[in-house]
This record gives sequence, structure tokens and C-alpha cells, in this order.
Amino acid sequence: MSVNVRDRGGRIAALQRMLREIGRRWGMACLCVPVTGCFDSRTEEAVRAFQEHECMPVTGICDRETWDCLADCCRQEREACAPVTLNILPRDCDWCLSPGEEDDAVFLLQYVLRALAGEYGYAPVPIDGRYGEATEAAVKAFQRTVGLPANGRAERETWHALADAFNALEM
Repeated sequence: MSVNVRDRGGRIAALQRMLREIGRRWGMACLCVPVTGCFDSRTEEAVRAFQEHECMPVTGICDRETWDCLADCCRQEREACAPVTLNILPRDCDWCLSPGEEDDAVFLLQYVLRALAGEYGYAPVPIDGRYGEATEAAVKAFQRTVGLPANGRAERETWHALADAFNALEM
């Protein structure tokens, strides 16, 4: 398996997320590429920089060796960090927010979605406390990306995935 300029979609987005994660953790801005799902020149340069850093052949192509090394580096970095619990769930939450709702929990949902927008490739949502079309679209996009049913509702599983993703951000 290799990931290169002809590829599009999920594998490219996964590659870009791993590069960003390592770039943030190692303080290497050149690895912090946008998550677009397209293997563009910035992604190729980031792959080259990673390969050079890891003393690998510098090709700019994410072959199996590069992919495995990058995945291992991400895994090691995650294991080296102490787990942090983010209690973003409202105490009185019924574990489900749906389109049309308006309350404080929606503000929280929108805040977390906005913080994750760049990482997960959806448009930033307004933080207005109203679960409208933009919030629903962002929830669906996030759910699809993390492998949850894209129903547009912020249910228990979605909240937990949002908390995990939010915790992984270094702000």
C-alpha cells in the first residue's frame, strides 16, 4: 500500500491527521497540513519532512514503510501522554441533542464542533445555542469521519467521540 498524488479520500485524510498529530507533538510546523483528503504538494512536503526526520528514503510517497512508521510514532506519542478526562457532558444531559433544540448544552456542542472543524474537514459552526442546519451538518460529518451512524443527533457515542477528539487537540 502506498498513498500518493493519485489517491483521494479517507486514506489521505488519515495520513494528514497523523502528520498533524506528530507535527503538533514534535513541534514541527511543516507536518501540520490541512486535512483535505487530497494528496497535494503540502502533504507531499510533509511526508518528505517526516521521512527525513526518521532517516528514511525521502521520496514524498507514503509507502507501507512510511505509513507504518508514522502510525507507530503516533501510537508511541499517545501512549507517552497521560490520559486526560474531559467532562464535557452536561450533568443533566439525556445523552441526545437533536436539531431544533436550544439550550446551554447546544452551546457546548457547538464549541467542541468548532474547535474540531479544521481537523475533521467540515465548516465551523456558529456558537449560538441553536441546533440548526449547520450544527446538524457538522455532527453528521464528524460522525461519518469517526465511523458512527451519521444521524445528526449528538447521542452518547457521539459525545464520547467528540470528547476523545477534543482531548487530542493541543490548544
